[in-house]
Amino acid sequence: MKGLRWVLGGMLLVIFVVAAAWSGSRLMPVPKAERDALVLMQQPVHFAGRNAFEALWLLDFDDVPAAERPGLIEEDRQRVAALAKQSLTDDQVQPTMLRAAQERYVSAPPLQPACRWSSDDCVAQLRADPASAEAALSGQQALLTRIAALSAYDHYQNPFTPDARAPMPNWALLQRSLTAHALAHVQGRSADALAGLCNDTRTAKMLMTHGDGLMSAVIGASMVRGNVGVLAQVLAELPAEHPLPASCDGVFTTPPTSALSLCPAMRGEFRLVTEGLSRMEQPLAVLVWDPDKSKARTALAMQGACTDAASQVLVADRALFIEPPVPSSWRFECVANVVGCVLGDIAAPTYRSYALRLQDAGASLRLAEALLWLRANPHADAAEALAAMPAHLRDGERPLHLSDDGRNLQVELYAKAGSEGPLRLPLPATRVRQ
Repeated sequence: MKGLRWVLGGMLLVIFVVAAAWSGSRLMPVPKAERDALVLMQQPVHFAGRNAFEALWLLDFDDVPAAERPGLIEEDRQRVAALAKQSLTDDQVQPTMLRAAQERYVSAPPLQPACRWSSDDCVAQLRADPASAEAALSGQQALLTRIAALSAYDHYQNPFTPDARAPMPNWALLQRSLTAHALAHVQGRSADALAGLCNDTRTAKMLMTHGDGLMSAVIGASMVRGNVGVLAQVLAELPAEHPLPASCDGVFTTPPTSALSLCPAMRGEFRLVTEGLSRMEQPLAVLVWDPDKSKARTALAMQGACTDAASQVLVADRALFIEPPVPSSWRFECVANVVGCVLGDIAAPTYRSYALRLQDAGASLRLAEALLWLRANPHADAAEALAAMPAHLRDGERPLHLSDDGRNLQVELYAKAGSEGPLRLPLPATRVRQ
């Protein structure tokens, strides 16, 4: 009996120590650094003008009457709101939410684009087999018209209840117009090609700089680089005196550093992540989950693009490596918030490279502006032309260089994938076809 009393006493002591540790951890205040990060990340994102969300949400579908569009959006808003009310651990949650338009309208025909934003030389690809591209695009005209119309919008902001399980717009569709523009040039309709490239670049810049979502910003950056590449290929095959459409005015210009900030997108991403994580409704979740402290810890992990230090890096065009200053999960305050600490640590590193993609898109626009300057200021020697270029285009942390053969202008990239080297684009009128 004496041994049993020792065992029971030991168990009670362990229970008391655990309970005391849990209570002490739960009562600890949120650290100041996390409180400050929470204030920073909860600042609302506001944009003026027309919202492109509805047009992008319904981009897939042909023949949707204008009068039906608000009703479809409202129905999907209600579906997403209903989805968001369900716990993340609810076994009854449907794996995929269908949009209302999917049940009533035909989607644009499938297509494997001949050119993608990451393609090396889209014009050369299409020149080798223009007939195949023309046949593939024959059923895409309604979609291409909708893509062209996106340039009339001013920002992208998702009005639905934030929920990571809700569907997103079909961003991949935006790549299809690149093939159409390159094909127009190959077929001799260079003015149409240039107008289309300028039009799509306006859309891309809007998504990259005036959106509240991480995906829209990254898509915009990729779209900028793809269109800049094809623009350079087209201009290389045209005489320097070939006029640019008026719609291109002001499109291919170096953006201000504030426009390359990932902060608005990260604030939208923070809202999406934390709204979903706040719905942890398992019976014993309270023992390992503190929603308020988890939100503050997540803010600390995601604030990197919104700090004053990040702004200074962007101004200098140095590579912005977002390193989240997340403390160890083994701290005492994590005893009563094990799940929140672990999830915060897992999510933090995934955002490190996105800021670099926006910086590279900005560099590609500077390279495009430089090519247009060279086109407007012809010199007999490319090196002399580069030396005469305005310093704000030529110099900086990533100065522009001529390729070894003197026929391309290039700039270093920060977000290099695999063995990708500098962004290298042909000089104007260096491939003029006789």
